[in-house]
Amino acid sequence: MTQGLQVNEELLAGNPYLATAENRAALRDVFRFDHRRVLLGVGAVEQIAAECQRLGARRVLLVRDAAIEAVVAPVVRALTAGGIEIVDTFTDIVPNPTVTSVDALSAVVRSTDCDAVIAVGGGSTMDSAKVAGATASNGGSAADYFGFDKFSEPPDRPLICLPTTAGTGAEASRVSVVVAEGGKQAIYSDHIQPQGAIVDPQLTAGMPAGLTATTGLDALGHALECTASKKCDALGDAVAREALAAGMPAFLRAITHGHDMEARYQMCRCSLLAGLLLSPINTGAAHALGYGIEKVSFEKGRPVPHGTAVALVLPGIMEHNAPVVADKYYYAAGVAGLDLLGRSREEGVRLAAAWIDNIRRQHTPYGSLADAGLTVGDLPHMVDIAMQVRRLLDPNPVEVTAADAERIYRAVLD
Repeated sequence: MTQGLQVNEELLAGNPYLATAENRAALRDVFRFDHRRVLLGVGAVEQIAAECQRLGARRVLLVRDAAIEAVVAPVVRALTAGGIEIVDTFTDIVPNPTVTSVDALSAVVRSTDCDAVIAVGGGSTMDSAKVAGATASNGGSAADYFGFDKFSEPPDRPLICLPTTAGTGAEASRVSVVVAEGGKQAIYSDHIQPQGAIVDPQLTAGMPAGLTATTGLDALGHALECTASKKCDALGDAVAREALAAGMPAFLRAITHGHDMEARYQMCRCSLLAGLLLSPINTGAAHALGYGIEKVSFEKGRPVPHGTAVALVLPGIMEHNAPVVADKYYYAAGVAGLDLLGRSREEGVRLAAAWIDNIRRQHTPYGSLADAGLTVGDLPHMVDIAMQVRRLLDPNPVEVTAADAERIYRAVLD
């Protein structure tokens, strides 16, 4: 395990691509490291008071899921020991935050006499706090800001995020997802990017195996889709490969031996690095098709978790993309430890895709769409939803048509 605390560009120390001053400067610029601090390391939570002080905060609003009080206890202790006062705690977080739930948090942020907001939890908690903080300062409702760069002003109070899962990378990105009447909507803005992120593997050690699998599939999906994207350049590819090299060999160990801190560290590193890529690159067709699964399964009362929805279609998308980006997936197969001796690039892609498929089948309840109550009759609706997500389909390296989407869904129907 990498010892000690890593901050900003130290996260990629030793990467050959970053050997030049020019590339290191590009790294700082692309990931806005002059405007925020991202910390990774076992025990990093002890830095929370110092990070508050760096941002001029002495009084904070704590945002957390009601069910994780014990997980958040080390954060509370570190804040108290550092002389930071928690003036209020907001716990009304809902999975897949809605406009209503985010607006409720925004009202609390606006009315609370605090200098900063601390969000501790998974993607739902962090996405809620990111949008609520900016909405509290800009006015209106979260629904007013769907799309790109709608916030005109930064939040009045800085936000520090501490993830308790290793998957969404929300602590590092300028994107949040909020559920509206028509389904999930994305908000992109530099003004929702947290000013601080503290990633401590110890906060993820209590995740059960199923949640570890679901969130980890999301993290690996981010890395695999970002490296394959048309928007990926040499810097993005270097960071995505670091994420894959961290997460692929550690993933199964994190699922089956949850208190293995090395495995937890590597999955946190994978999630964080992939999360950094969501701002300059973003994901691709597997996430678009995943949205179709999420929305229809939600409508039928058996919602499929985000990471699992993506993982249901990711193997099919990988094979679909292989004619253009086989080398990207071949690399992933190699760092996963799969036997590539004498195998072609195309065979390597199939091995990597099967590896993702097998983990989802073995470690989540969703071996197929049928496990979520989805049938062949749902496919047209799912395809229609997926094909509307142009922001993710257009950067995919190979065009995905409606017929392609249906074929990929059918492959995991039963």
